Amino acid sequence: MAKLIDSMKRFFDPLHYPPEGEEFDDGAELLRASPGVRQFGHTFRTVQLPSAQEPDKPLPLDEGASALLALAQEIRGNAYAKYSGFHVGAALLTASGKVYLGVNVENASYPNGCCAERSAVSAAITAGEREFTAIAVCGEPASVPCYPCGMCRQVLAEFGGPDFPVILADGIYPLRSMLPYAFTL
Repeated sequence: MAKLIDSMKRFFDPLHYPPEGEEFDDGAELLRASPGVRQFGHTFRTVQLPSAQEPDKPLPLDEGASALLALAQEIRGNAYAKYSGFHVGAALLTASGKVYLGVNVENASYPNGCCAERSAVSAAITAGEREFTAIAVCGEPASVPCYPCGMCRQVLAEFGGPDFPVILADGIYPLRSMLPYAFTL
């Protein structure tokens, strides 16, 4: 039993595992949930690990990026944000020169909603586009950067490389600075 408890402590708290012979004093203890079933009480912590590299600094907005961002800002008003009240717009530029717009669409069953970035990608894919040049994202207020969520970053990685430009209120970011370890097959 002691080995099981030690392995659980190491699993749940590998960065702060106490030295041999010492005990946790953070309230972690073995609890009996029901006869024959045991659970390990645990307090979760956020740990800041050192990063391998500093994130890329954004490039300043140029005329083209500002124009794409203005389209994202304009379409943002069409968002269906009944639950959060947070309206987001996206403008996706394709290699053919066309721009596809998207907004966030919420749902009472939260996982069924869709972000603006994925809405724009879906519209472009539906129209037959497969090569994207840049995306601009605008939330509220428009002067504050509205970073894409992790799911959207991964979708963008599917169609753009590590240098794919993500245009936000404070500049142009390469996708690799937002998703350094994108999943690929």
